[in-house]
Amino acid sequence: MGSLSESYAFVILGASGDLAKKKIYPTLWLLSRDNSIPKNTFFFGYARSDMTVSQVREKCSPYMKVSAEDEASYEDFWRRNFYVRGSYDNKSDFESLDERIGKVGTPRTNRLFYLALPPSVFEGVTSNLKGCCMAKEGWTRVIIEKPFGKDSESSARLSNHLASLFHEDELYRIDHYLGKEMVQNLMLVR
Repeated sequence: MGSLSESYAFVILGASGDLAKKKIYPTLWLLSRDNSIPKNTFFFGYARSDMTVSQVREKCSPYMKVSAEDEASYEDFWRRNFYVRGSYDNKSDFESLDERIGKVGTPRTNRLFYLALPPSVFEGVTSNLKGCCMAKEGWTRVIIEKPFGKDSESSARLSNHLASLFHEDELYRIDHYLGKEMVQNLMLVR
């Protein structure tokens, strides 16, 4: 699960939103609890909201499943969390995020960016990630979750934009609306 000479940064862009507090942080906690994430993984919340890790933790609390025997592991999970406030279109804010990741990780820090953001900011955010936050050593991955465009034209524009910035193996696209429709039509398909 990774060597001691490398670390991992899992960055949640949109960390103050509902998707982050209800789904992403609880899932990361469960993966961490079950030792499915390397211990040298650090979690960075990034959003426009002026918050602290304690405030993020408090917002997530109703959605976290923590038993009495998990308390020590749960505390360890939150000790590995950081929060960076920044806008989605300001290069210097992404430079600050990059600097923060660099201070916490090892020289070889693999980076995974999870965009839990409105589609209207995808282009600016991904441009800033490419320009400021790519791993110096190691790999970088970008996960985009949301409707992938509002129609065929906007989807193609976003795909072309992403292709100009990242290699295909650096991108993961999750369109929960398409997944929802597929599940809803499962009975029809049968």
